[in-house]
Amino acid sequence: MKKREKEIFNKKREKEIFNPYIQFKDKVETWQEAIQCAAQPLLENGLIEERYIDAMIQNVIEHGEYIILVPKVALPHARPESGAKGTAVSILRLEKAVAFSETEDVSLIICLATRNNTEHLELLTQLSSLIDDEEKVELLLGIKEKQAFIEKANEIIQKET
Repeated sequence: MKKREKEIFNKKREKEIFNPYIQFKDKVETWQEAIQCAAQPLLENGLIEERYIDAMIQNVIEHGEYIILVPKVALPHARPESGAKGTAVSILRLEKAVAFSETEDVSLIICLATRNNTEHLELLTQLSSLIDDEEKVELLLGIKEKQAFIEKANEIIQKET
């Protein structure tokens, strides 16, 4: 592989932030279950500890729905010292939205883990390009297969970052 091709290949791989941490589920019963389910791949892959999940849930209890960034999308997270061992994202896409309150239903839960206060900034830039307009969110929510979701998400990210 030539140097330029290698750079392009590596750049493309860097932007493929979501594979394999995407799950599709029909429904969950509570927002707490949604956070637990969204975080499960991070836990299973040693990127967070169980207490990180507890901290994310506690943050919502203490601070309200601040994690709902745009309609239908929540970004649960906690402080690095709450049990983050790596920096990564996992996504739960629900067929049936779950109530985070009486007025906020969420179908896309994007769980963010970061091991320090700066490493996640590039991830946030990429994530914001996915959810910065309602059309993109609806497009992603309309996708029913993991690989198609990954491809569309990466296409959007590569176009906008």
